[in-house]
Amino acid sequence: MSERYHPNADQVAFASSVEKPLASILPLSRLHESHEETEPSWQSLRELGLFDIAVPEAQGGSGLGATEEALLVLELGRRVAAPSVLATIAAAHLQPAADRGGSPVAAGYRRGERTLIVDDTRAQRLLVRSSHGASLFAYPRATRVLDSQLWSSRLLATRSTELGPPLAEASPAQLLRLRLLDAAALAGIARAALDMAVAYAGLREQFGRPIGSFQAIKHHCANMALGARSAADQVSFAAVALDDARPDAALQVESAFYVAGAAALDNCGKNIQIHGGMGFSDEADPHRLVKRARVLVEIAGGLEAALERVAVCSSGAPHAHV
Repeated sequence: MSERYHPNADQVAFASSVEKPLASILPLSRLHESHEETEPSWQSLRELGLFDIAVPEAQGGSGLGATEEALLVLELGRRVAAPSVLATIAAAHLQPAADRGGSPVAAGYRRGERTLIVDDTRAQRLLVRSSHGASLFAYPRATRVLDSQLWSSRLLATRSTELGPPLAEASPAQLLRLRLLDAAALAGIARAALDMAVAYAGLREQFGRPIGSFQAIKHHCANMALGARSAADQVSFAAVALDDARPDAALQVESAFYVAGAAALDNCGKNIQIHGGMGFSDEADPHRLVKRARVLVEIAGGLEAALERVAVCSSGAPHAHV
């Protein structure tokens, strides 16, 4: 069989089929109300079967592969889904069948002795990422709030010793799958920033014409389009590489996370530039995309660590989780 580089027609059609339902369930206007998703939104996402898409059919899931899952998460990223939604999808790879079912899982990142948690009041589990792995814990309740305005989320801090023993630990293969989901969500945010910037550039007028007609704005939008497309293409290629068990799958996944993370941060910054001073205001949405992109990059360990992993993979050495 010849090597594949893109999702097939059925996989693309699957991704297209969830675009409209997700736009209805997760309108961007909701970001003005709360960083958490509402219970009706969670229920609608459960009914779509999003939380067990990659779970084997024998265990009650859809049994789809990395490609379908990545394309789905890309669409969730485009809707700026809460970190807990993404963590719940990721945690399905670690949880036994009896513990699944779409119950919210909060996202966290361990840095030294401290664990940063993006709070979700409904969460029963906590997926903690670190520079070398990922673990699932029972959700800790003894926490304190940190800098909620900076991140547009409630960030909690707790000592790692308070988390108790992990309920599950990610294997190297599972960790690679989680990084693919990170990349997909960031590629979606890169696309969301592009869509938002293009829409505003077509509406906002200066000197009697839309600002999108000015060369500087055109260049920004063109560069954003290239970044979003590169991120989406690298994510889909990495997903296909995983499904096809290509020997370079780890390299493609690590590259996808770096490309998508860089595109998301760059596009979100350019989106604010196109909006001007309004982009920083609470009434507008651009600053929310920047904050969410930065949170997701940090949860996944940052772009510098990703570059180190890309270098390890490129050297031909065994894949290391640095």
